[in-house]
Amino acid sequence: MRKKQYNNEKSISSNKGQEVHLRWQDAGIIEELLSDAYISSTYISKKHGIPLSTVQRRRRYLENTILIRRYEINHKKQNFRIGEITVFPKSGSSKEIAEKILSRYRKNVIYISVKVDGSVILTVLTYFRTTNEIHEMMEGINSISSVAQVKFAEIVEVIRAKTDGIDKRLLQTS
Repeated sequence: MRKKQYNNEKSISSNKGQEVHLRWQDAGIIEELLSDAYISSTYISKKHGIPLSTVQRRRRYLENTILIRRYEINHKKQNFRIGEITVFPKSGSSKEIAEKILSRYRKNVIYISVKVDGSVILTVLTYFRTTNEIHEMMEGINSISSVAQVKFAEIVEVIRAKTDGIDKRLLQTS
């Protein structure tokens, strides 16, 4: 027997191909969970005027379908700085370069992404403490034979938090 689908419910597809059903309450729940993954369901219930059992049920559903709970290093408390190294590979060698960067600098790398803007670009998000540490990392990456060019930018301030509007965008009707 199929559960009743409410008029205020929106269906989206997850990355596993399953259909995810979002309800009006989910926007507030998602917003709270994105700002603090360990916030209490009781707090969400009181703040948004949603019954506790509904918050618990929807939270479990959201965590099983579209949300990921994870820890992050508080880089400021550990005196880390965050940098973004942009690597311009010679043709067709991005995977090879990423593997070499990870093998040499695994302790510094947060993630490596591949971007395409007419050419392939690798972006390495990294933790570092000193200018010398990031300089040595850049020189090491630049010494990889399949690297054409390396650029660096330090992230000095995050202007937009990850919760800004993503919850409401998920619930917009197409």
